[in-house]
Amino acid sequence: MVADSTALSGDAAETSGPDSGSEEKLPPRRYAYYSLFAMTGVVLFTVLDRMILSLLIEPVKQDFGISDTQAALLLGAAFSLPYGIVGILVGRLADHMNRRNVIAISCAFWSMATCACGMAQGFYSLLIGRMAIGAGESGYGPSAWSIASDYWPREKVAFATSVMGLGATAGRGLAFLLGGSVLLMVADWETVRVPMTDIVIRPWQWAFILVGAPGLLWALVVLTTREPPRRGLLRGATEKTPVADTVKWVRDDWRTYLATVGGMAVEAIMLAGPAAWGATFIYREYGWELSKIGLVQGTIILIVSPLGLLAGAKMSEIWTKRGRHDANLRIVFYTLLATIPLHIAAPLMPSAELYLTLYSLAGFINALGFGPSIAAFQLTTPNRMRGQIGALVQFCNNVIAFALSPLLVALFTDYLFRDEGDLKYSMVLNVVIMGTIAAIVVGQGMKPYARSYERALREFKS
Repeated sequence: MVADSTALSGDAAETSGPDSGSEEKLPPRRYAYYSLFAMTGVVLFTVLDRMILSLLIEPVKQDFGISDTQAALLLGAAFSLPYGIVGILVGRLADHMNRRNVIAISCAFWSMATCACGMAQGFYSLLIGRMAIGAGESGYGPSAWSIASDYWPREKVAFATSVMGLGATAGRGLAFLLGGSVLLMVADWETVRVPMTDIVIRPWQWAFILVGAPGLLWALVVLTTREPPRRGLLRGATEKTPVADTVKWVRDDWRTYLATVGGMAVEAIMLAGPAAWGATFIYREYGWELSKIGLVQGTIILIVSPLGLLAGAKMSEIWTKRGRHDANLRIVFYTLLATIPLHIAAPLMPSAELYLTLYSLAGFINALGFGPSIAAFQLTTPNRMRGQIGALVQFCNNVIAFALSPLLVALFTDYLFRDEGDLKYSMVLNVVIMGTIAAIVVGQGMKPYARSYERALREFKS
């Protein structure tokens, strides 16, 4: 039976740690773990559905006759613009409605859209499918992050968001593994015509259908979780927070949000280029088959990233318990500084094996900062504003970052270097520019963030 938030009344009290100042009423831990399991599955399907295209770009280009720039639009803007724009509206809903239901509806919608991409007949129908996936996926982030902040004590929020990051890791890994396996499996298949229609399904399109269908079932799993009571409310705040109050809150703490929102967005621009174009780069530069690329990259992601995610969560917990109020943002800053040179060097390596070695090391270090980066803005934002700020993060990371980065790399290739074989230089140039900006933006916010964290301890209700 589907449970609701009223079932959580009378939950046992648990101590959140030295920063709380008092005991916080938290839902039973078994509810928290089950919700985290379901939300991690949601994240898995979001990343799996959005990433599968990155391995299929070459067959899409061949069958639909599109350019690198058009491919970049499919990888980036077609998904990211609806994701960010619709997310602003959904983020508002997450602050005032049942967040579990928002996530379940979103999961069902984007899963159907992914299956529809498996029946696209050209560039424009695939474009529409990608837009629908983006619009649907916009509903999970603000709601899931907000739920995690209500289920876990302050020093454990980075753990919860890092575990969700395991879903993202699994989704990325499975996108490559499943995509590579499907390409290998259907290599000799013929194109299939849907009876009584003009729709044809090309062999590579089965990848979309196979990854989209299970998400419909997972939406039902989400409905079996419980909506937790809201914690971290601003003292004296009303049940509904006007948008103007959220704007004022961000404006008053602008350096903190410049770092936690803006800095993450610029870092996402730096990282989205290698993520979107990595498989195509290995195919062009080193001559590997796409099926082999998918299997190898998927395996690397599934091994390396979980270790980084869990290590980053533990680091955040230890530093927070020791009283380091800037712990989450500091982890993000250090990981950013460490990965910039790795991402610059990787595409310049003379072999695929060396490229993948540096790629793996960078992936581990990047994963250290994932959970803390989400926890950072959640812990300094009042509960009734978290959905809206989460939507702002999605907007910046997707409309600005994931829409811009693949396109930026493609434009460098098409119009600056004018040679598909120079994709590596486009990837390097993107990292040099965006990595430098990200380091500056995040670094300037270290001290302001610590002050914002201390303010939250004083002004938020338990």
